[in-house]
Amino acid sequence: MQDTGRNSNKDSNMDNDMNNNANNNVNEQPLSDDKRLREMYDKLVGYEKTIHEQNQKRIKIGLRCIYIIPLFFLVLLMIVPDSSKIIFLVLWIVSLFAIAVYLIGVEYVDYKLQEKMNEISGCDVQSVSPVVQIEDRVQEIAERVEQRFDTMQQSTGEDAEQ
Repeated sequence: MQDTGRNSNKDSNMDNDMNNNANNNVNEQPLSDDKRLREMYDKLVGYEKTIHEQNQKRIKIGLRCIYIIPLFFLVLLMIVPDSSKIIFLVLWIVSLFAIAVYLIGVEYVDYKLQEKMNEISGCDVQSVSPVVQIEDRVQEIAERVEQRFDTMQQSTGEDAEQ
């Protein structure tokens, strides 16, 4: 019977060791889980930023295409004989619509991506930024127009004085 007592002591010691190991693993596991989750989140944010930058490039290319491709068809429309003008007119219109759909699609995908990222990070939904910052560009153009207008007024004022 003493052997049974020793076995039960060994069993209880093994149970204590397993519990201690389990407690240690529980204490260590959240740290490694937090670290892994942080790494995954950082990768996800990096991926989102990369996709956003690629979408900005796609929008710039699309805006260039909306100037160049329809202009090409319009020039061909003016050059070709009367019998082929309808074809180039249709191609001109279709190219405008196709490029517009492409630009809308890229903006929509980027918007949804940012919306999901804000949902994951817990940010406000209103913090979604557009792919192309139009306000900055408009402000630059307005400042240039004002500068030219001021120089024109100064030059006309000097001409009136003479």
